[in-house]
Amino acid sequence: MKIETDANDYTLQFWVSGIEVDTNEAPAFFSLIDPQDNIKLALFRDPHEPSSINTVVNSALINTTVNELDWHDSNEFYLISILFSDNLGLKGYVDSTIFLNTNDLVIVGDTKLMVGTKANEARTILENFWYGYMNEIRLWNTWLSDSTIRFQAAHPDKFSEFYRYTVDGIDIDTYLDSLIGIWRFNLSEATSTIKDESEHGHDVT
Repeated sequence: MKIETDANDYTLQFWVSGIEVDTNEAPAFFSLIDPQDNIKLALFRDPHEPSSINTVVNSALINTTVNELDWHDSNEFYLISILFSDNLGLKGYVDSTIFLNTNDLVIVGDTKLMVGTKANEARTILENFWYGYMNEIRLWNTWLSDSTIRFQAAHPDKFSEFYRYTVDGIDIDTYLDSLIGIWRFNLSEATSTIKDESEHGHDVT
């Protein structure tokens, strides 16, 4: 899915678990690589340190430790949330714990969102495959608040503490309107296309 060039603020979320890694490559949660093969943003699990997450932003590496992480149990799913912007900086959570908070700006440009791998659009870069499971991926075109992410981590089956509401019969906009992609992997067989259940039609290949 191409990320629009005129949208500036994003939250990307994964419900994800891990399994044993038999490679020295760091498994990738996702990557955003531009046509010149520069990594704008990518997130990796360290293959040797189960409590470490490596973030590459504008081709620079940031290593962080999250004591709550343990990728050895494939039934233990974590909510990974990455907030990025061309003017607000960069922020990351594991469940409700902040592991990353920098002033680094991410200009998305004409990158493509690649999930579970470090890859470019032409597939001349295609490596660092994820070891484990992804249960759900969400993309928002806004920065979600701390309180929203805490609620979502505590309630995996809910987006919001509050239902939509109306005033004088008119729907009031909330951050729920900024959900531009949700992919649930409830599949009975292999398929080349995953439907976007946000109704924005951002089906992925």
